[in-house]
Amino acid sequence: MKPAFALAAALLAATAFVTSAAAQTEIRISTAAPDVSPLSDAFRQMKARMEAKFKDLKVSVHTASSLFRQGTELPALQRGNLEMASPVTFEIEAQLPEYGAFSAAYLFRDADHLIKTFRSDIGAEFVKDVADKMGIVILDTAYLGTRTVNLRGDKAVAKPTDLSGVKMRMPPGPAFQMLAKALGATAVSMPITEVYLALKTGAIDAQDNPTNMTRDWKFHEVTGQVILTRHLVQPVFIAIARPFFDKLPADQQAELRAAAREAADAQIAKTLKDEKDAVDTFRGAGIKIVEPDIAAFRAAVMEQYRQAGLMEKWKPGLVARIDAVK
Repeated sequence: MKPAFALAAALLAATAFVTSAAAQTEIRISTAAPDVSPLSDAFRQMKARMEAKFKDLKVSVHTASSLFRQGTELPALQRGNLEMASPVTFEIEAQLPEYGAFSAAYLFRDADHLIKTFRSDIGAEFVKDVADKMGIVILDTAYLGTRTVNLRGDKAVAKPTDLSGVKMRMPPGPAFQMLAKALGATAVSMPITEVYLALKTGAIDAQDNPTNMTRDWKFHEVTGQVILTRHLVQPVFIAIARPFFDKLPADQQAELRAAAREAADAQIAKTLKDEKDAVDTFRGAGIKIVEPDIAAFRAAVMEQYRQAGLMEKWKPGLVARIDAVK
């Protein structure tokens, strides 16, 4: 090949490479979940499926609040600074208070009831409102776990009044603070990345998380007892910024939805097993496992919601419709 032709061919190849690189779409996923959690696994599963099918798509998964701090992902989605995240109901409730019931303690009976609810017409209405009013597309719903109260000390706890004076870490946001108060504790707002040291030093007395997340964040190393209040069967959403989603080709949109459902199903199964395994780990480590008076906790929570007027903001009939899901 003559030098001139060789040079021209090289330039064409370089141009094609640059054009191909420039055309690549990146989806960054930010989550507060620890790297070893089923939710992080679910996002990595989505990454593998999407990248295998679409060579012009790059997906990066950022766990343990390494890209955005907990509580800042949702605003980042809305501002166009982030493509995907895993928001929870408390964050959505701040903008859509009519769906505050989804954040209520003792609403869902178990994980099966939760998933059936969000995969029913109730969930479809919710997803539409979140997309239309917040600019966020919920691709699917997963199960974060069932939250329990975990204490660093050996204080006897059987009912809500026993948590009086206990400083309990809660995620940022007024709804989480209200939940702590309803459980009888004093709320301390704190990102999850700061909880271990706060427990170790005594800056806080307690934290509430599903048993598997307490283990995965190694909080059990600075925990004396686990109080199985089971106060919140908690959903977590696989969500994407709507403006970004709307610009994707139809085949990528459909594949994202299918990947999210597949990943959510795997995450739910792993989380249920993980929660049981975590309790076994706690027992093996000599951590006290307590079965409190659930009826007393439920009554106290509902009374606090009533006094605060929260139920008046909820979508009429929503709780009854959720309770009727079988």
